[in-house]
This record gives sequence, C-alpha cells and structure tokens, in this order.
Amino acid sequence: MIEFIDVHKTLGGKKVLDGLDLKIERGEAFAIIGRSGCGKSVTLKHMVGLMAPESGRVIVDGAEVTALEDSALEPVRKKFGFLFQNSALLNSLSVGENVGLPLREHKEMAEPDIRKRVAEVLELLGLRQLEEVMPADLSGGMRKRVALARAIIRKPEIILYDEPTTGLDPIMANVINNLIAEMHHKLKVTSIVVTHDMNSVFMVAERIALLYQGKIARMGTVDYFKNSDDKIVRQFVTGAPEGPMS
Repeated sequence: MIEFIDVHKTLGGKKVLDGLDLKIERGEAFAIIGRSGCGKSVTLKHMVGLMAPESGRVIVDGAEVTALEDSALEPVRKKFGFLFQNSALLNSLSVGENVGLPLREHKEMAEPDIRKRVAEVLELLGLRQLEEVMPADLSGGMRKRVALARAIIRKPEIILYDEPTTGLDPIMANVINNLIAEMHHKLKVTSIVVTHDMNSVFMVAERIALLYQGKIARMGTVDYFKNSDDKIVRQFVTGAPEGPMS
C-alpha cells in the first residue's frame, strides 16, 4: 500500500531521513516507533505529500507521490484519514460540525447526505448524543474520539495516527488503543500508528518498525519486539537510559 525507497530529508540542517526504505502492506496495522525527534511525524507527512524529500521515492497504492504536482495529489490524499496528535478540532464548531467539515470543504455530498453520514459515524464511535456539544466541553479522550470520527468521515483506505495517546491518562489511553484496533477491523483499512508508547504499540499493531538515525533500524512482529535480545530493541522497549540509542 505504501513504499518508501531511499528517501532523504534534511530539516534545519539535521538529516532526519537518511535513505529510508519501508514497505507497508495493504490492510495491515503497522506501527512506526522511535525516540522523540527521530522523524516519525516527518515520515507521515511524506506519505500524504505534505513534505517532499530531497531524493528518493514515496509510492502510495501505485501512485508516486513524489512525482505529482499539488493539483494531482488530491486523489491520493483522499485515501488518507489523519488523527492529529492534538486532535486539531475547531473550537468554534460543534462536534457534528467538526466531523462533517471534510465533506463540506470538498463539496462531495449534498447537505442532507452529509448530515446522514455524520450521524452514521457518530453512532459508530458512540458519539451520537454529543453532536451539538462544543469541543471545549469534552475531555481529552472524547476529543480524540471526535477527531477519529472526522478522520474516517470520507471512508479512507488508510488511517494515520500521530501519537494518538499523548496527553491521556493510562485508562483513557487504553480506551483509545482499543478504539483504534476496533476501527481497524471494522473498517478493514490500513492503519499506521506513530508513537513512542510501547503499550499502545503492543495493543494495536501487527508489525512494527523502529526508526533510528533516519533509517528503519529494526522491523518485526509484536512478538519479536517483546522477546528480542537485540540491544537496540531492548533499550527502546524497556526505556533503559544506557545503551546504543543513548
């Protein structure tokens, strides 16, 4: 579904992606992990064409994103739903208005059909009773749930989750993790989670890639990351202060 081939990116004089090679299969639940500032979010932005590499290729469902002009990127971007780290809800709009915003922005449906689709998605995520509520009146966990509703409103084939449990207490974080896993199976999408929260990774992912020094340092299943004796894997999973990633 997504492939990076020898992708290089420098930001602020720092090499963030240094020959990144990565393949994500259609329909899998995939996690990209790594230390803060290692380029996880930069990798997501390359997938949807929000950033372009200095060199290398990014291919999404057969389309080479890096070769497309901005005007030709919309069909590719339509394949994606994006759950932002801070939820990115508009405080001036109600829950229902936030969720329906992508449909209204792209003028894809008549207003009665938009209202029907919003109601369906709110029902799917257990938010139907909150349609008229304003984001400021919601907890952090509920804001994430609303943001996820907005991310799936256009029926994407790929959902990107950027640090989905940041700022949440452990109980609410697990609620969101369970929701991500549930949506993956119900919607039959490709799910890509970027995080450094290993509890989240082990709950939602089928395969994991560890990003280190601009490349995929290690890749494997959840069992591999839980049981590996590899020093880099062990240091990241356990959070040990001393080791090769220090």
